Amino acid sequence: MADNYLRYGDKLRIINAYGGTGNGGYLGIGGEASLTGAVDKVGAYGSYAGQEITTQWTIVPSPGSNKTTGQNVCSGDQISLQNLKDQSYLALFSANPPGNSGYPVATSLTLNDSTITTGWYVLISTPNRGNDPNLSDKNEIYLVATFGPLAGVLDTNGVGAGGFQYSVTGARLVNRDGGSGSWQVVKFRGSV
Repeated sequence: MADNYLRYGDKLRIINAYGGTGNGGYLGIGGEASLTGAVDKVGAYGSYAGQEITTQWTIVPSPGSNKTTGQNVCSGDQISLQNLKDQSYLALFSANPPGNSGYPVATSLTLNDSTITTGWYVLISTPNRGNDPNLSDKNEIYLVATFGPLAGVLDTNGVGAGGFQYSVTGARLVNRDGGSGSWQVVKFRGSV
């Protein structure tokens, strides 16, 4: 029987809640990133029209996880998000101290550098009276990357460039500005 749970190996889109649920754009890749160890720039597109592949992500276990394909993703799990276009991973870069906007975010294929974090803790923020920790379609979440004793929250921050509606950073505040750190997961059921 089909359900709305997201499992490791599932494809999804991730929509930011800046200005209200679903208004902050679709997390995606675009253009070559200039950070050492980075592959693609990351931002939020106003729509996925014309960006059908670049806005699709696959949930995979993060390095060192004991989770396997097909298992439910739960709040508190550390996941990795792999972009469908080029299989690069959503990453937070912590080589330099953060600016006011936080740490840089891009994609990377580097999994063994302590300054490039591809593991993100998924924390469900949707009210749940049943105490069900399983991640479901349309849940609102926060994505938190940790490195040593520090962390950053995936956040839309500022006007985007190169086709992005908004830039994306690893903010030091959980919900910096009007939903900017909150995201909604949408389980992908299509062919592209």
